[in-house]
Amino acid sequence: MKLKIEKEFRGFYPASVALLLIFGMVTLIWSQFYPYILQKYSLKELSPVVISASFIGFGMLIFQLISGFLADKRGPKLTMTFSSLLYFLGMFIISVMFNFEEWEIARLYWYTGSFFVGAGAGLFVGTYPVVISRWYPENTGKAFGIAIFGQNISPLIMSPLVAFLISKYGIQETYIAIGLLVAVSFFTVGTILWKIPEVKSKNEQSLKSATKDGRFWILFTVMFSTATAWFLILMNIATIVSEGLTRASISLEYISAQFIPLFLGLTAVGSALGSLFWGNFNDRNGGPLNTLPILYAMAGVAIAIFAAFYSDLWLILVVGIFMYFCLGGEPTVHFTAVPTFFGQKFTGRITAMMNISVMVSSILGPYLGAAIRDLTSSYISALYLASLLHFFAAAVVFLGRKYVKEVKEC
Repeated sequence: MKLKIEKEFRGFYPASVALLLIFGMVTLIWSQFYPYILQKYSLKELSPVVISASFIGFGMLIFQLISGFLADKRGPKLTMTFSSLLYFLGMFIISVMFNFEEWEIARLYWYTGSFFVGAGAGLFVGTYPVVISRWYPENTGKAFGIAIFGQNISPLIMSPLVAFLISKYGIQETYIAIGLLVAVSFFTVGTILWKIPEVKSKNEQSLKSATKDGRFWILFTVMFSTATAWFLILMNIATIVSEGLTRASISLEYISAQFIPLFLGLTAVGSALGSLFWGNFNDRNGGPLNTLPILYAMAGVAIAIFAAFYSDLWLILVVGIFMYFCLGGEPTVHFTAVPTFFGQKFTGRITAMMNISVMVSSILGPYLGAAIRDLTSSYISALYLASLLHFFAAAVVFLGRKYVKEVKEC
């Protein structure tokens, strides 16, 4: 029987995106696999292992661009089919690496598989904004907030699941199991169940016309700025927390074994709640141009307070939850801004082009934080830089929105 999801049941779409993001964003806990690989191949240096994240980012960048154009034209079924296939292929290739004892051979499978995992994730990330924006031309922020809730809560669910699978079945079988879980869920939901309505509005901007709109470049600039800060913090957070608390003479064993898992779990909840709150706030507050300066300013303040008190056991937890609450809202409002500014018809390709800034930030941010730490022997300067990048973004939107309003009135 042909499955039909009519408009009155459109709530299925953001809820299903949230579910797929929980499984599909296993890349958010990719570092959880590193210790096992280091031990398996007796490696002393981490960088040859960590570089797989760059292969994931490269795969996401290329295939998200492809997906954005295809999903706009053909809908989600084709892109989600290939997403499920490439994601599983990548995880399977990685699983094969454990059949080899020599790292020089195994690393080829590690890097190749990581690229295909990124390709599968990129096809998905390029597709779901099209699905959400087509079904929610109004209350777009709320819909994206529900969807990205799944991404932000993902580490809380996937981290213990991966740990259980590794301890029960081994790391090789875990990659295959996660690959199957993602592939089956992507195909079942994205290929079989998802569809998108036709765009009836005539006020739709093409990619070419969008790039001539000042709002495109405002959004591109602030996404690059805040995403650099976002990745600087999130991809270094375990070592940031360890640095701060060891200065307070708290044992590293307690920090690693007990506090960091608690911190990551509670901040994941804060981040997920932030996606819901800021999505709703955006809809009620007149849209992204009004919401983003407030969001960025609050995030900047939270990061600065976090930097000032990151040696205090309880303040780092309380302020950390609030900081993640703000950071978790940023992707929600960013995704909402594209259909709000430019319409629904070309959301996929415009979002994909906009996300080039985020992909570059995903490469720059983590290494920037680590490099500052190596140069200064502390993350303090890196954290204050992340705070400053948010205040800069707030100023860009606050000043830029007056300009684009004046241009529209002329």
